[in-house]
Amino acid sequence: MVKLIIPGEQMNTTRSIEILVIATLLPFLVRQNAVAAGERTNIRGMGMAGTFVATSRGLDAVGINPANLALPDDGMVTLSIMPIGVHVGSDFMTYGLYSSYFTGVDSGGSRVGRYLNDVDKQNILNAFPDGVGRIGASVEVRPVGLSVRLGDLGIVALTMTEQVSAYAKLPHEYAQFLLYGNPPGSVYDFSQTSGKASWTREYALSFGTKLPDMPFLESVSAGVAVKVVHGFGYYEVDHFNTKLITSNDGILNGTIDVLTRTSGIDAFQNSGSEGFNPFPAPAGSGLGFDLGVAGAMNEWLRFGLSVTDIGSIEWTSNVKEMSADSTIVVDDPTDAAQRDAIENAVNGKSRDGGSFSTSLPTTLRLGFAVEVHKMPFVKEAFWGELEVGIDYNQGFQETPGSTRAARFSIGAEFRPWRFLPLRTGVSFGGTDHSSFAFGFGLHFVVLDIDVASENLNWLISPDTFSYGSVAVGIRFRI
Repeated sequence: MVKLIIPGEQMNTTRSIEILVIATLLPFLVRQNAVAAGERTNIRGMGMAGTFVATSRGLDAVGINPANLALPDDGMVTLSIMPIGVHVGSDFMTYGLYSSYFTGVDSGGSRVGRYLNDVDKQNILNAFPDGVGRIGASVEVRPVGLSVRLGDLGIVALTMTEQVSAYAKLPHEYAQFLLYGNPPGSVYDFSQTSGKASWTREYALSFGTKLPDMPFLESVSAGVAVKVVHGFGYYEVDHFNTKLITSNDGILNGTIDVLTRTSGIDAFQNSGSEGFNPFPAPAGSGLGFDLGVAGAMNEWLRFGLSVTDIGSIEWTSNVKEMSADSTIVVDDPTDAAQRDAIENAVNGKSRDGGSFSTSLPTTLRLGFAVEVHKMPFVKEAFWGELEVGIDYNQGFQETPGSTRAARFSIGAEFRPWRFLPLRTGVSFGGTDHSSFAFGFGLHFVVLDIDVASENLNWLISPDTFSYGSVAVGIRFRI
């Protein structure tokens, strides 16, 4: 424990010391540049607001429910061409909040800064859900995606998926500290701060096959996926037990207990010294598994159940730990020596760390799908094809690209003509809290083009818009 007690003329701390403390605390969340991913290359499901457990087919079933590989799908061989999905946003910084308080006000044709009153400040603080806001970003791309139908045996799929994900949780105390400063008697607890980021590559072999007939079911299938996961970069905040207290006489007392951990490939340590290598030696590796079942109760009603990403990654290369364990006392923020002492205390020390393990984003998925155009009382009069799905997804790990918050979604795909699937859906829970999705495809004889976004809330309520996403992909069928 390092304790810094710096004498000086006693006075209330000023905005300069507030900004210094925040600016030196936040880098613990963002020292690594690794970011984002998950479930983003399932473009059909993304257009249905993440509704895919019982509705996915072919390569879309990989990573979601391998049992669905056994379901009928067009073509004997399917090859995907670099599908990519991007998702970024925050659950507290909405477009309405940003435009109201952070873009200034009009003054004679120009924008000038806005002075915030107490109501404005409380509106900003109230935007943090339960006092803690989350920001996140994810990118997923699948350079290799190939599925082959093996006759009556089933379908096998080989995929390579690149994922980069990051998130940070920030208590509203950060904003409160910047808005109100630290008046005498104030207490700020930042212990709910957390953050993680990772860059991984997954090589998966998936297989789905039909099972023998069972009572009360028209058909049933099972599937399994085996994954080799390579990790190229990881960052986490292990703990962030930091508190700032200002006494009634204006002296700032702070306790700082922070530990962050990183691991990364050699390229992160020797930037620019080597040429680009698409297959670098990983900093961590592990195994993962997906298990799933799917069944049809009749011609028009199906179900799906899966548990995905069972496993972990062991990080062994270039492990570094950065820690700060200090107590600070400041009574004269105008003193340069005090400011330097604060910065040195907060920046902490770096040391080599031992290997550690992180869990894959294990998720339970349950869903039902109804093919409305096949229902007995409508199929004779129904125009086109309509499939409606309902999903429940429950994460068990708080990882980059995943959360323990459950997500419920309803999605639909309508095909007025076979070549033109139109998709939409809504979801509740998860990282986005609520979202409205839309997507479409152009499907020809051997070529499929699909586009989707699961965050089009701005069409309904522009002021509450805080997340953005887009996905696009091409695949060939033979």
